Amino acid sequence: MKDAPAIEVPLQRAQTVLSILRGAGLIDTELEFCRTDKTIIVPLKQLPSNQIISNLRQLNASMIINYRGFVESARPPRNLIEAVKSQIPLNLLEYLPRSYDIIGDIAIVDLAEPIQPFAATVGKAIQQISPHIRLVVRKLGIVSGTYRIRHLEILVGTGGTETEHREYSCRYVLDLSTVYFNPRLSNERMRVAKQVGTDETVVDMFAGVGPFSILIAKMRSNARVYACDINPAAVKYLEKNLILNRLVDRVIPIFCDAGKLSQEGVRSQANRVIMNLPSEAERYLPVALNLLGSEGTIHYYTFASRNESVDDIRMKVQDVIQRAGRTVRSFSFADVIREIAPGRVHVAMDVLIR
Repeated sequence: MKDAPAIEVPLQRAQTVLSILRGAGLIDTELEFCRTDKTIIVPLKQLPSNQIISNLRQLNASMIINYRGFVESARPPRNLIEAVKSQIPLNLLEYLPRSYDIIGDIAIVDLAEPIQPFAATVGKAIQQISPHIRLVVRKLGIVSGTYRIRHLEILVGTGGTETEHREYSCRYVLDLSTVYFNPRLSNERMRVAKQVGTDETVVDMFAGVGPFSILIAKMRSNARVYACDINPAAVKYLEKNLILNRLVDRVIPIFCDAGKLSQEGVRSQANRVIMNLPSEAERYLPVALNLLGSEGTIHYYTFASRNESVDDIRMKVQDVIQRAGRTVRSFSFADVIREIAPGRVHVAMDVLIR
């Protein structure tokens, strides 16, 4: 129980009174309302001003204003600030993360340096907001290396970093400590999958655990999909996920460097090539061109400065393609799909080539 200012009003006037109190920001949402047969008792953050009382009395509502005990609300906090504001200094609240990723039952958070001494507090708060979260981990640095791995630190929770993530009716088992997976690309994956036509051959050059390939195969039963990755852990989970999603006969996993894909029997066969390796896009673009048939589409991704125009990037891509002896029919899509850091963006392009 917690004592607080209170106002008791008849039920028939409750809706109007509550509207006035909410407008004045007086209702204490951390405490439960009380009810009798004929009245509702509202917990307040502070006693109402004389002006508010005057406005309420004009409603001809009989009111009782006093102090009383209230049960503290059992609802989970709505956001991190609500969850931790009584546990960390108020001047640090501005450093709390505005968002965090959830993959399966694991939350991944990026913490600014001033808030890092309270990392465990933030982790427990995330679990309080989302009770299904088993484990909260903190990012240590950026995705790097040949295998695209990000180092993580466990803040709170139990068990390891393997989880099962669901997206658009697809299931993906993965270990965040050994493979790359980005839930923020779910809309982009669906955008690409919707473009795949009947009987297309698709090459996913940097497939990871299979989120592009598996979604495409599920949506287009006649498509033939080659899913390549250089990370042995990613290919292991890709193979597990093909079994999990019942797609073993529709997606062909390939363990190799994407630069050697033309030696794997897919040269000049693809109608569509997905290049989800933004950090090395330009380097692998000639390889993707060799995988295409006489014409087709390349889904090209790159990182860029916020100050660099999409038109400038498009001209660079077109120049590489022309130097390789191919022709750009059109860019059917070219835009920023997300911000990855202050001043840095992720750009996607659908390039139709012959």
